[in-house]
Amino acid sequence: MNASTTGQTPGTAYPFGATYSSGTVGALEFHQLPVEPDEGLPQTFDCLIGGTAYDFGLYANLDAADDPPQTLYDLAAPSRISAPTPPPGYLVLRVVRLGPEGPHVEFLRKLVAEPELVHHTERLAIRLLEARLARGNLNGRGHYGSRIVIGVAQLWA
Repeated sequence: MNASTTGQTPGTAYPFGATYSSGTVGALEFHQLPVEPDEGLPQTFDCLIGGTAYDFGLYANLDAADDPPQTLYDLAAPSRISAPTPPPGYLVLRVVRLGPEGPHVEFLRKLVAEPELVHHTERLAIRLLEARLARGNLNGRGHYGSRIVIGVAQLWA
């Protein structure tokens, strides 16, 4: 995998761990997508994964009202509580596979940050591991403490 817009080294394994195993997906090698939270959302970037070019688009649907820019929202699903409350919003990821036959939308879906949840496209597995978004990073740049960690793995070789 390489991130053409961030200068990341191709094939770099990223901090959240290279391999994930579970009974549902087997052993997959996940790499962190080059999301730059300080650049704000919406955001787009291109990546080469297993020799195939992909265009990723990420945006947030969030009811932030008039909160100060430093206000952080945790978009992860609440866990281990008796009366679950919905998160204040969610992230949406669009994945377009680029190829000689033209662009093909493989994935356009709300992401949910749950430990064992793996989203699947035709050729990729996707996990949202962390989704903390600052009000200041909605349609704006700056360092407000946002952190978005999305892993991607190739399903076929």
